[in-house]
Amino acid sequence: MNQTAPRRGRSGMTLLELLVVVAILGLVSSAVMPVIGGGDQVRAARAACSSITSLASQAQAQAVGRENPIGLWIEPLSAGQAIDLAIARQPDPYRGDTFDATVSLSGTVSSGTMQLLFSDSGSKVTTLTAPSSPAFASTGDFIQLEGSPDKFALVCPNPPTFDGCKVRLRPEAGQTTANTVWPTPTVEGTGTTWHAFSIIRRPAPAGESISLGSGMAIDLAWSGIGVQRFGLATLDGDGSATGDPADDLAPLGRYAAGQSIAVMFDRVGAVGEVGFFNTSLSPPNAIEVRMPLRAAVYLLVGRIDRCGLGYRAAATDDAPGANWQYPDSFWVSIDPKTGMTRWSQCAISDADGPVTTARRSQVGIRSAL
Repeated sequence: MNQTAPRRGRSGMTLLELLVVVAILGLVSSAVMPVIGGGDQVRAARAACSSITSLASQAQAQAVGRENPIGLWIEPLSAGQAIDLAIARQPDPYRGDTFDATVSLSGTVSSGTMQLLFSDSGSKVTTLTAPSSPAFASTGDFIQLEGSPDKFALVCPNPPTFDGCKVRLRPEAGQTTANTVWPTPTVEGTGTTWHAFSIIRRPAPAGESISLGSGMAIDLAWSGIGVQRFGLATLDGDGSATGDPADDLAPLGRYAAGQSIAVMFDRVGAVGEVGFFNTSLSPPNAIEVRMPLRAAVYLLVGRIDRCGLGYRAAATDDAPGANWQYPDSFWVSIDPKTGMTRWSQCAISDADGPVTTARRSQVGIRSAL
């Protein structure tokens, strides 16, 4: 009797079937990935955040172990947006080009501002040699004077002159006439008192800059330090209308629109200071400031066409709102103590519903610090 052999079940897939499955998976993944990743705008914002954090980390790594700080330079494109960044370097201090280079002070101590007179031998100002590029001093530089550990701020004409510079206390660093001791000034009729000096020059961008592409920018109107932002104008969503201090994101006050921003890392990798410098402005239109950083820096990265806009309850493409209202915007933070740079997507809703203030949108980045 002939018996038919039992049919065996298939234990695998043919090559053709495998190729069909792979093709289907490829089509599905190409359709799903934009949703998972948030689309082109989110990818562009992530790339911009990556560029910022990479450059900041590079500056921090270069600063470790060095005497002169190195930092991140942010150059505004306009008053409300920035797309260009670079490494910032602080030049070596200037102590004069002769062994006898000195400076004297005159004026009233209680005023907080005194006149400077530079000399090379205690008598002739005109013989003090100084470089012309860069200038021996400029507004935005610090000066340390013999007998004082304090760093005072220089205010200089442009170009500087050896008898036209002034020195002032730095209230932004907590200096007052009550807690800061000036070196001995010249007293009329008693002869001139001369001091050795060291001019700590302002940082400046060095090397090639990078630009944030794909229509992304740093929104300077909402970016800032701690709970204060660089933008000076009142904006819907800054917390001023809620009456809740937890929503407040008030203007910094010391920053003038259009100033470049330098976040400088010290020799241990922490942020030693932040500075605001004039590239298109000059005193007295805007005073340059360098101050210790005591709170985190927050940079809002979003679409360039939304920069400077306030909150809008029913934001649309035709009537857009603030950058932080959109999931394709991100906050970048720089911690002052560790120098670490992080970024997090803007929160557009929380337990209380849709986010209506910028501070509430920062919940992800603030919780990471």
